[in-house]
Amino acid sequence: MRRILSLIIPTLAVIVLAGCPAKPKNGECKTSADCAEQEGYGKVCVEGRCQECAADSDCKDGFVCRANKCEPKPECRADADCGEGRVCQAEKCVAKPAECHADADCGAGKACDNGRCIVNPAAAAAEAACGDPSAFTIHFGFDQSVLTSDSQQTLQKLSDCLKRLPAKKVTIAGHCDERGTTQYNLALGGRRAAAAKKYLADLGSGGQIDTVSYGKEKPVCTESTESCWAQNRRAEFQIAR
Repeated sequence: MRRILSLIIPTLAVIVLAGCPAKPKNGECKTSADCAEQEGYGKVCVEGRCQECAADSDCKDGFVCRANKCEPKPECRADADCGEGRVCQAEKCVAKPAECHADADCGAGKACDNGRCIVNPAAAAAEAACGDPSAFTIHFGFDQSVLTSDSQQTLQKLSDCLKRLPAKKVTIAGHCDERGTTQYNLALGGRRAAAAKKYLADLGSGGQIDTVSYGKEKPVCTESTESCWAQNRRAEFQIAR
């Protein structure tokens, strides 16, 4: 009997021990409850290991979960998270670097104002003044292609504009009043356009300058009066930029 018991008792012990699996240890886990009983490890079970966190909700206010560790919440993730004049760098809001230090750092027509490139008021005004080619139309005396002093002043302004705002091409169109033959007026319109071209070239206006003559074919005024004829004796400018 004793021999039988000596055989049965060890066998029962093995069965009992096999039926009671050992609790996870050394940071291993099946559920977060296994982590709660282990000291020195996180309290959240993540893929079989006790970690500090699995999501931001596992961390206290002001912290986020990264690589299963609770870290201070970043100040920003994008520039939009920061206020005006600040940008997001390394998750911190810092002062926005100066866009410029001098007008030369900005593009054409812009100026440097407190580290930012803004539209240069003077350049904007100049562009507005140079933007309407009709403002540079010049007029001639009867049967004349000689530039008047007023015409020379107007061409000086046009030359200044072309230097500030260069053009790909300038076309000068010569016109005449209704008097005279078509052939004569075509030649006279050509001389008027050529006179304007030469004056611009002498002023140092670069770029391509072409001339064309319409003679009396495109009047701006159709009345047979001196004031109307004076308007038609002209050279107009087309500016392509």
